[in-house]
Amino acid sequence: MNSIDINLFQLINKSCANPVLDFLMPWVSWIGSGEAIIILAVILLIFKRTRTPGILLLAGLTASYYLSSSIKELIARPRPSITLPDGRFLEMMAGFSFPSTHAVQSFMAAAVLSEFFRKYVLFFGLAALVCFSRVYVGAHYPFDTVAGALLGSAIGFILTKVYSSVNIVK
Repeated sequence: MNSIDINLFQLINKSCANPVLDFLMPWVSWIGSGEAIIILAVILLIFKRTRTPGILLLAGLTASYYLSSSIKELIARPRPSITLPDGRFLEMMAGFSFPSTHAVQSFMAAAVLSEFFRKYVLFFGLAALVCFSRVYVGAHYPFDTVAGALLGSAIGFILTKVYSSVNIVK
């Protein structure tokens, strides 16, 4: 286990702890969940002008889920609640930790949405906040979220480039 990762985990998970963040961070985590992104995609699908980003979000969620799950099984990194019994765990999760699926999904969504709505700072800022929340609630180590952010950004970038080069989704 990387001591930098553990020290960063403890800094975010324990040193930043306060009642306001204890209330807010589980909600911020939910924003990066597959459920939240599916709801957003369905809303986008309703309107003709935003149908394409909705379709790409659904495709991105599928890719994010399967890639993230495959990597988790391959790496098999235990969650902080297993290896750091003195952490604060506002959310108990089963399964493996690396990469953070919430980070993959939120950065994929940020990359897709930024391509269509040009709100880079808003979308990527929110995705970064989701990553912070995953460490704060005790579900992941910081490097899990960094890896997830990179993978999610790549998925979103590839989806938008494929769309713009072949324009297969109308």
